[in-house]
Amino acid sequence: MSSVPQTPEELQEQLFVIFPEYRAHFSGPFHDGPLSFHSVLLGFTPFLSRKAAASSPAQLKAFGELVNEAVGVGGELENACGTCLLEHFHQIGLSQTMRPFLSKAARLRTRV
Repeated sequence: MSSVPQTPEELQEQLFVIFPEYRAHFSGPFHDGPLSFHSVLLGFTPFLSRKAAASSPAQLKAFGELVNEAVGVGGELENACGTCLLEHFHQIGLSQTMRPFLSKAARLRTRV
């Protein structure tokens, strides 16, 4: 991953690059307000829960790197990754799929 997204739009674009099929299935923002890191991840999480098992190891690795970088820098993006994604991995069946690609800090944000 080249850099940590600085805006929700950059995050969304990075998700489209990692998962091109997400762009094809994207139906618009999660809500009518301005994009936020939280709204981008809330919109992406259902897609990931359906498609992770069929995703390539390269896609999962790239996504894991994005999450790891976000957790590493802290702030709003880290909070969104934690609350909208990592804390729900067990509920959406991604704990085992994503675990090999997550840093120790990111794994600590997941619930078992």
